[in-house]
Amino acid sequence: MGIAEIFASSSFLFFYSGLLVLLTGVAIVRNQMSLTAEAKAARDIIGIVSAAHTRDASGKVEQLVLLNDSTGARILTHEACRNDDLGERKVWRNPKSATARATANYLGAMAALPAERHSLEGLRPARSMLEDQYRRLHKGLSGFGDFIIRLALLGTFMGLIAALTIASSNIGAAEGSAADQSAHMRDFIQILLATAANKFWISAVGVGCALVVQIYRSSADRAAHIVRLGDAFDHALTDPEIAAAWCPPIAAEGDIDLRFVKAAVLDRISKLDLAPLSEAIAETAAALKANAGRSVLTFGPALSPRSGE
Repeated sequence: MGIAEIFASSSFLFFYSGLLVLLTGVAIVRNQMSLTAEAKAARDIIGIVSAAHTRDASGKVEQLVLLNDSTGARILTHEACRNDDLGERKVWRNPKSATARATANYLGAMAALPAERHSLEGLRPARSMLEDQYRRLHKGLSGFGDFIIRLALLGTFMGLIAALTIASSNIGAAEGSAADQSAHMRDFIQILLATAANKFWISAVGVGCALVVQIYRSSADRAAHIVRLGDAFDHALTDPEIAAAWCPPIAAEGDIDLRFVKAAVLDRISKLDLAPLSEAIAETAAALKANAGRSVLTFGPALSPRSGE
């Protein structure tokens, strides 16, 4: 009965409600600290991207190398990037920042196609892809509202179960006249209902915490730093020199035609039945081996004596 009395007491209500408020406050503070770190990572990457505009051709490649290092991407579209990738004691680490990892994914897509085809392939604006990747990697407080409500319901049910347990053990315990027993039961039911009503305050506090989290998320999840980062990449790729340094060159029209011709030829060859040709080659090889010791190599059936005269 000791545990049931603790759960049914008013002290449990204040303690549990305070715990819910404390958890909500800690979650919001931690998320705010994470957003501050993500915004700083975005500013650092934007600084690298923006600095590429004022650099020469080799400097623009160096900025791409810096993007590789800061985001954990391994873009090898330029020889300098490949040399850096193969550098002695080079260790690649996956950054903790969701912004940096989202940028690494975007860099991989950016370097997969020439800059001239980004719009055609749906890779621009960069903001859209970066936002999708960022929201996938940075969970923030998603799911915390449901968690705090479930935790509040758990406290409510614990208090109700405790109150009902105490009630079931005290029903019929009163002695005396029928009037005394009736008065005792009436007073006890009033106490039970008051105790049960108090425990529903735990659920009310949990719902309130979830609403606070939802209101906070509506402003925190805008990810304004990702918008600025996407705009920086879009602006950078409009510079032909940066696009030439960061993206593979677009194939010439003649190269594209030859590529299609080569693909068509290989497709035709794959459909040919080369078994007879393989058999003929095998017979020719056997004939060469058999006539290797003669002065004259012959192919096909052996000549008759008359034809040799």
